[in-house]
Amino acid sequence: MAFPYPIAPLSLPLWRMLQIRYQRGPLSGEGARLHGGRWNRVGQPALYLARDPGTAVAEFYQGLPKPGTLAPYQLDANAIADFTDGHGGPRDAAVAAALEAEWKAIAFLDKDVPPGWSLAEAAIAAGAEGALTPSAQNRGGVTLVLWRWHDAGEAGDGAALALIDPMAAVRE
Repeated sequence: MAFPYPIAPLSLPLWRMLQIRYQRGPLSGEGARLHGGRWNRVGQPALYLARDPGTAVAEFYQGLPKPGTLAPYQLDANAIADFTDGHGGPRDAAVAAALEAEWKAIAFLDKDVPPGWSLAEAAIAAGAEGALTPSAQNRGGVTLVLWRWHDAGEAGDGAALALIDPMAAVRE
């Protein structure tokens, strides 16, 4: 069966909240690799970003305020899947199910595969570097998860991502 979601080039500014412990590696995706996420299983590197600062903050807090650093990025990608309806909502019932699923309980208590992981793995197999997804924390907001990326200042595989940090404040 063909992958049912569009995959296209994408270039746009993005936002991300960095946990204090990971802010020295703002392109690492280490937290998601270690702990998993809605759109990546444990062991799969992933970087979660948002199209606007409010969505980045909402996704980071998830109802629990904690310290973090809001950082701007620029993305230039060749293959981004789109799981949205173009207005911040889910494209179809499968994406809606992934958003509504208690993915942590499914993965870690039930020892099963959350629907978001299945969608992500199908997108990766279809050649996607990442996917636009509806925000689970900010209705109408759009997030982007990357599975293959590199620092735009260096050669590499996947989407080119640049941290916009002209004073080098984050990496010091």
